[in-house]
Amino acid sequence: MNIRQHLNFRQIGIIAILALLVFLTLVPILFMMISSLKSNAQILGNFWGMPSPARWGNYAEAFRVVWRYIVNTVGYAVAGSVCVMLLSSVSGYLFAKKTFPGKEMLFLMMLAIMMIPGILTLIPSYVLYENMGLTNTPWAIIVSSAAGGQIFGTFLCRTYMAGLPGELFEAARIDGATERRVFLQIVVPLSLPILATLFIMQSVGVYNDYIWPLLTIRDSNLQVISVGLTLFTKQFGVTDLGTRFAAYAISSVPLLFIFSFGMKYYIQGMTQGALKM
Repeated sequence: MNIRQHLNFRQIGIIAILALLVFLTLVPILFMMISSLKSNAQILGNFWGMPSPARWGNYAEAFRVVWRYIVNTVGYAVAGSVCVMLLSSVSGYLFAKKTFPGKEMLFLMMLAIMMIPGILTLIPSYVLYENMGLTNTPWAIIVSSAAGGQIFGTFLCRTYMAGLPGELFEAARIDGATERRVFLQIVVPLSLPILATLFIMQSVGVYNDYIWPLLTIRDSNLQVISVGLTLFTKQFGVTDLGTRFAAYAISSVPLLFIFSFGMKYYIQGMTQGALKM
């Protein structure tokens, strides 16, 4: 009986700690949602109070300003993530299942590049893209995200594909399957879990990037949401705090959608891969 009571108290303590951590995580989000429905006077006069009355017009006004930035960013994120998935799946398959001279040395050199902080290559990258005529174009974001995410994507795909049974590939080749068919019909379906994970990680990284778009994009019509929110703040100033919080809330919706969409196919791909194996 004492042992059972001790376990119950221990479980209650764990639940209480976890509930506190969840509450501390959700407090900023709840504060953002509540403040997005307030006027400037309500926020400054009753900081923790509920909106009375709620100003739903803040969302309409915020959406009118940030919708173009959101569309731009989602387009860049999806295009860059798809490129990373394609390139990383091919290179990961080559490193995992093929043999060629210098394979291990080349892979170690790729991993060594991951150790270099991105801020050190910021100026050389800008000079390169400026000389190529890609600055102030969507390609500055898409190409940089595809190139920057490929190394980590190759590492993930190579690690995952190395665990795929080689008997499947040998049986397919015996049956007359070409290398392209083996890759498209065996490797890709079995690798959907890691590809979905890579898509989510890369999309979030592109969506939240601030320094590179600020440096390379000068046209406001091509700008991303992270930089657009700062321009939005400058436009409305400190007198429209509720509208600013509404813009923050609206800008988080695509991330939630991409994460939910990717997780759906992550679970589906993992189940299919397990059944085929």
